[in-house]
Amino acid sequence: MGKKLLWFVALWVAGVGTLTIVAYGIRLMIL
Repeated sequence: MGKKLLWFVALWVAGVGTLTIVAYGIRLMIL
């Protein structure tokens, strides 16, 4: 159970980090 939760957190952090980088890149391209 703990391992599954760890995987979920790792995937969530990776997803949020990717979205942040993409949003930052789009903002740089627009401005």
